[in-house]
Amino acid sequence: MEIIYFGKPYSFTHVAALRRFGENHKYVSSNTLTETIEMVALKPNATAVVPIENTTGGIIYDTVDILTTDKYLRSKLSILEELELHVRLFLLSKKPIKLSQVNKIYSHEYALKRADPWIKNHLPSGVEIERLVSTSEAAQLVKKAKYSCAIASSEAAGYYGLRKLKEIVIPGKRNLTRFFVIGINGNSKKRVL
Repeated sequence: MEIIYFGKPYSFTHVAALRRFGENHKYVSSNTLTETIEMVALKPNATAVVPIENTTGGIIYDTVDILTTDKYLRSKLSILEELELHVRLFLLSKKPIKLSQVNKIYSHEYALKRADPWIKNHLPSGVEIERLVSTSEAAQLVKKAKYSCAIASSEAAGYYGLRKLKEIVIPGKRNLTRFFVIGINGNSKKRVL
């Protein structure tokens, strides 16, 4: 089966797909949520995994907007399953560096929102923040920067050859993201990963 996911390899959407379906499938990344849905609509034996809600960032309106368009509603696509992933964030760097040396952080806006209290308490006050399309894109960029870090998954650290400087732990409620598995017809199911 072909599984299409939003983001670069080892984005949290890719991680959720891997935990649900395992390694023995063909995984295809897409650059946008719209592209993800359009690709699965053309492939009857494929499924797509897209984020729908995060406990920190709330509803992912880009996904909702796509799923409520006339084009989607008239298609044969439906939501097959709902997945829930406990998201663990890590501060990643190319080489081991001290937290006091970090001058720039890359990540997705929801990860940055979740990590904001930790960033304020543990990193220099003038640290520059750059929002990107996905956490895995952030990990990819950090491979080329000396004192920059990404906030991304442990899996992204392994894939991109980065060091895990610290796990970003925020006391309080767990950081959960819900995903929809989309394909042609089927019965809805919910899985906790």
